[in-house]
Amino acid sequence: MEKDYTDFIILDNIYQKALASQDIEAFILFSGDGHFSSATSFLKNFYSKEVGIYGIQGSFSRQLQDTASWCVTLPTEESLYGLQYRQIFAALKKSKQIATRKSVIEQVCKAGRNVRKADVESSVKRLIADGYITERRLAAKGGQQADCLFVDWDKVAQSPYGEE
Repeated sequence: MEKDYTDFIILDNIYQKALASQDIEAFILFSGDGHFSSATSFLKNFYSKEVGIYGIQGSFSRQLQDTASWCVTLPTEESLYGLQYRQIFAALKKSKQIATRKSVIEQVCKAGRNVRKADVESSVKRLIADGYITERRLAAKGGQQADCLFVDWDKVAQSPYGEE
């Protein structure tokens, strides 16, 4: 496996910017990686800079959080969209006929309270982009064609969105 030097390059750039730009009052990092705690500590303690960190819940180093001036823990995709993803999969599983994007969105919106159509549509698009759902054009009744949804249930079962 080849060594990735991305962290070292970013750290080098942080140190160079701190040394060369005295007018910068604050640094904001988007990382949960504990490798940045030394740089954070250096910027705060030796250069009196404010250092803010944004990190993802569950992968945000405690040491990095402790060295920052402030930090914000962002939710994971699962905590943001998990319920809606599960509702979409339930609608697809319940469907007595081949489902279309429109029919699934309507089902989820009808079943849920305060569910916005645009949010469900966005979730379906993410599930397609992530390979949980594929969309294929099939011949429908009367010779018309319809874009139908198919689920990779094995992939769903291995994900946090699978049935509990």
